[in-house]
Amino acid sequence: MALTKLNNQSLSAVTAAGLPSGTVLQVVQFVYPTYQQITASSYAATGITKAITPVSSSSKILVNMTVTAGNSGSNAGENAFALYRSIGGATASAIETFERAIFSYDPSGDSIHIDASIALSFLDSPNTTSSTTYTLYARTNTGILRLNDHQVSGLGQSTITLMEIAG
Repeated sequence: MALTKLNNQSLSAVTAAGLPSGTVLQVVQFVYPTYQQITASSYAATGITKAITPVSSSSKILVNMTVTAGNSGSNAGENAFALYRSIGGATASAIETFERAIFSYDPSGDSIHIDASIALSFLDSPNTTSSTTYTLYARTNTGILRLNDHQVSGLGQSTITLMEIAG
């Protein structure tokens, strides 16, 4: 039996057309270990970002994020996250919001600091084969939203994982 070797072009054609819907075509991940403070009441970009180039315009992208975050301040907890998408380097726009993602409340009104590992997911249909970048944005209305606070929680990292799913 003859052995056939596929080049990258052939593999893309097989991947796009020859696999059943729901098949995972590729997975990329970024681990973000940097400490970051968010004090803005409007959305600000975090360093939790990753790009993927879909092999088919009918593919879906499953975005999974695990965010290590906490807030300190009196009655802390008015926090929210938003997932932004940029296709081909265009200006990023919000495609999903996760309101009140951290619930931390101190009834005594003292300054508090509660860390949590938060799981956020979204299934996107970008309808493109151009490089697509997903970035987590965050905001807080009270206190200081801290990402990857090594000194307090010991957790210290967040991740974003992008999975291309055949459409």
